[in-house]
This record gives sequence, C-alpha cells and structure tokens, in this order.
Amino acid sequence: MSLTGRGVTSPLYYLLDELVDAPRELPLDTLRLELPLELELELLTERDELELELLTDREELELELLTDRLELELLTERLELELELLTERLEDTEKQRRRFVSDASHELKTPLASIRLLSDSIAQNESMDAPTMREFAADIGNEAARLQRTTEKLLDLSRLDDGVQVIPEPVDIKQTTVDALAVLNPLAAEKDVKIRCELEDGCVVMANTDDMFHIVFNLMENAVKYNVPGGSVQVSAKTEDDRVLLTVADTGIGIPEADRLNIFGRFYRVDKARSRASGGSGLGLSIVHDAVIAHGGTIAVGQNKPQGSVFVVSFPRPTSEETGI
Repeated sequence: MSLTGRGVTSPLYYLLDELVDAPRELPLDTLRLELPLELELELLTERDELELELLTDREELELELLTDRLELELLTERLELELELLTERLEDTEKQRRRFVSDASHELKTPLASIRLLSDSIAQNESMDAPTMREFAADIGNEAARLQRTTEKLLDLSRLDDGVQVIPEPVDIKQTTVDALAVLNPLAAEKDVKIRCELEDGCVVMANTDDMFHIVFNLMENAVKYNVPGGSVQVSAKTEDDRVLLTVADTGIGIPEADRLNIFGRFYRVDKARSRASGGSGLGLSIVHDAVIAHGGTIAVGQNKPQGSVFVVSFPRPTSEETGI
C-alpha cells in the first residue's frame, strides 16, 4: 500500500509509506529510514520555518505585551498628573473662595457699620439740629446705596461664575455707549470731566445686552471717577478685520505698571483710600473682565499718553448670518 503512489507528495506521507512497507518483524525503535536528500532538506526546511514562525509569534506576543505595559504606565502617569493638577486647582479654588468670602464680608460690613453708627448718633442725640440730621440722613443714604451697588455686583459675579448660559443677541456697541453716556453725564459734570465719543456704525457683537452695558458702563465710570478736574475720557468703537474694538482712554491718575496684572482681581484697588472715597467696591473691573471672557472677547490695559489709562476690549465680529442683519 503506497500513499505516494496515490499522488501524495508530502515528506510526511513519504515517511508513512516507508513505515507501511517496512518488515513487520523489525522493532519500531530500530527501524531506520533512509530518505532521499531532497526530502531531508525539505523536512528540515519545514521544521525551521515552523520554529521561526513560532519564534516570530512569541516575539510579537512579547512585543504586544510590552507595548500594552508601556501604554498602561503612560496612562497611569497621565492620570496621576491630571489628579495632581485637579487637586491643585481645587486647593486654589478653595483659597479663592475663602478670600472672596472674607473680602465680600468686609465690603458689606463697612457700609453697615457706618449706617449703624450714623443712625445711633441720630437716635442718641435728642438735641441734634435739623441741618446736621439731614447731613447724617444723607450719609446713611449714600452708605445704603453703596451697599446696594456692592450686593448687585456680587450677584453679577456669582452669575458669571456659575456659567449661566444666556442666548446671545445682536448688541450695538454704539447704542450701548450712548445709553451709558446718558447715565454718566451728571457724574462727569460733577467731576468736571469731558466725555468724547467716536463711534462707528456697524459695531455689533453677539452678546447679552445687560452684560455689554455693564462692560461699557463700568469702564466709562472708572474713567470718570479716577480722572482729574478738567480731564477727559475718550471712547471709541470701530471694526477692524474680524474684530470689534471698544477703547476707553482717560487722562486720570493712571494705573502703575506693577498693578496692571492684578487690576482685574476681585476687590483689588490701586488706591484704596481714593477708591473707597469715590464709592468704588473693587468689583467693577472683575465684572468687566469675566463678562468679556464669557463672550469670547479679550481685554487689555495700558498707559495713556501723556497720562492716564487706556482699556481695549476686543470681540469677535459676527457674520451677517449670525446677526440676521
């Protein structure tokens, strides 16, 4: 019986043929097969190929395991780094929260203490004359107004911190500036400060109307409050390429370069005594900064020539499809 005679040419079947044709009486362990050299070479080649394939598979598996281990180590390191950064941010946030609560408490406590002192003076002095009483009452009204302004600004900051989503709408900076100017004219007249405006048409941004008014009003109000008698405020609005620019420059006391990095910090004041005297809470520029950032804009502060400060606010210029104009 021959397997090779049936067209089977594999070396393995050739060996089987030899075993089948071998004498029955020979022990299998003493059986010696004499194979043609070509078959021996083919068997050796197949064995080497099989060993090489096994070796390659093992190396590929080891390489895959090594790659997985490296990826796991990198992922672990990244997670540890992100956890460390998150912990630092949480610690910074907690510090800011405590400082904010402390500063806010102080700002609210000061006008309340003044109101308490003035009201006690009126109540305990039965012989107080009418002009003095009216003066004290006016002071109480001023402190109450200051308290109200601080509370409103704290609420604005809280809303910005919470990231409350508002539906943006087209806001004309020119009209917003005109509205702010109407409110600030009496203050400017009292301070003997001239406000000049150069407002281009078409300075429209996508924003919340109230936020945009706060931005323009706070910048203009500060420029008037911290100016000098006979000084001026220059407000301009224009488009430049794909941006809308609002610039507020004054001829006032200016901001020292060392303070410019902190000027947008909450409750930060360059001149604490003058700021309190003018009714400032140290929150106006914080509200401006956060509102500008919330609407995708940027704000920068520099020195006006020959004296004073200049604030430049830049917003993305919306397309006609966005504004519907």
